[in-house]
Amino acid sequence: MLELIDLIERSNATIHADLRAWFGEYPVAASWSVVSDFSVGDTGKQNDAYSFVIILKHDTDENIASYIAATSPSDLKASRTPPKGLLDYLCCPVTFSLSFIVSRESASLRVAITQEAMSSLVASLREIVAEWATAEPPNAEYYGQLGRRLRMLESELAQKQLSLNLLRRIFLVASFAAVVLGMLNDAKSPINIRWISDRDAMFDRHEGVAFDLAWLLFQIMRRRRGGLIDLRHPQIAFATPGMDGKTEYAEFVRMPDFLAGTLADIKLPQLMFTHRKFPTIFNRVLVNSPNNAVVELLADEERVTSRRLRFGNRLSEAVATARKARAT
Repeated sequence: MLELIDLIERSNATIHADLRAWFGEYPVAASWSVVSDFSVGDTGKQNDAYSFVIILKHDTDENIASYIAATSPSDLKASRTPPKGLLDYLCCPVTFSLSFIVSRESASLRVAITQEAMSSLVASLREIVAEWATAEPPNAEYYGQLGRRLRMLESELAQKQLSLNLLRRIFLVASFAAVVLGMLNDAKSPINIRWISDRDAMFDRHEGVAFDLAWLLFQIMRRRRGGLIDLRHPQIAFATPGMDGKTEYAEFVRMPDFLAGTLADIKLPQLMFTHRKFPTIFNRVLVNSPNNAVVELLADEERVTSRRLRFGNRLSEAVATARKARAT
């Protein structure tokens, strides 16, 4: 997975620059949320899509939720016409999104994310966690629990009969989240980041081990870059709807829901959709957007490729850009 993250990072240089520029006026050491939703495993769609929306803490959760509820009362499936208020929010100065799409033909990148590769990574991560537990006695209990969840995952990966598709998606979402967390950390040095994700089978597995994998990959990435690292920051909290028994986050999750649903439906390079609501979202949020980026990952029998997709003003420009990106 570290190789996959490195591959994505190499194709992400312009996205890093765009995020820095978009949030440039805001001070470092602020608080942020990363909200995610996914459209995966739908045989009627063209792609699996993983969308993350970065939001500066610019107001209370209650006020943000109230605005989204008032302007966008339904999720994508229940909306016949995309709500203008939510699309405006996705284009406003306090948000930036990064979405990853994997064509169904690439089969969750199974050429690279094999059972053996996942098992090897988990074994390495267990060793790293054990080293950190020894080096950081005050955090030994936390690392102990983390190690226990990794052992559960390792045991599953050792079985002959297992759900490889689900496991691949767990490792993919953890890798994508680590990239997003790393970008935000590099650009704004946050005090804390709250990652809110819609409830999904990926996060039910082994007491939310997907969160653990993302956190570990993020920490490993920042150590590999070198330089001074403040282990106290950012503080990263994870949440899913209902996880604390009361907070549903429905309004927050609605933002990546509209992105992921649209990108799962899009047929590339033709830019065709199955419903008239999708072109409206696409044109408003993704065409010529300075703050809504898309990365496409493709796999053939030998390798995985990663590239940023840009969409121009006119349909013909967007098609040409997508074709050029795929041919790179």
